[in-house]
Amino acid sequence: MALISFLSEAQTKKELTKEQYKVIEDSFKNSGKESTKIFYQTVDYKSWVHLLYGDYYREKRGIGLCTFEDPQLERSIDQLIDHVMNIQVKELNPKKLSKRFILVKDLKDDSYLSITEPIIVGNYSFMLFKYQYSESLRIQKKNQNGDWEYECSIPLYVVFID
Repeated sequence: MALISFLSEAQTKKELTKEQYKVIEDSFKNSGKESTKIFYQTVDYKSWVHLLYGDYYREKRGIGLCTFEDPQLERSIDQLIDHVMNIQVKELNPKKLSKRFILVKDLKDDSYLSITEPIIVGNYSFMLFKYQYSESLRIQKKNQNGDWEYECSIPLYVVFID
């Protein structure tokens, strides 16, 4: 219980923690891209979390592309709403990110990704990926080496354009 309390407290700080930067880095380590454009600050976007608790997305076996084989994942998702309410806009520090990340400030650039600050609940991390025409929740699990590995994702919406 003390661990979860500590992690929740870390999310109310004005800067991202070292572990939150690690979650961001590990989210892209297998992308195959040389560079990734992300908005220069995290987004304070919270309304998506309510989609996780309705019947439309959630089933007994899981939610989105995530299955509840590990009961800790389901418990972490159940606790997520409390943590999401504490997220804030935080400027990303380019010195704490690898050179692969290009921080974008120009809102006219359509090809960038906006993210929420990573939320860590137990051994799981949650980060909203928001593109111009889609949103999804990326979930990673911390392995024994302390690295964050992709676990699953929950598509929240996609707009198809022809």
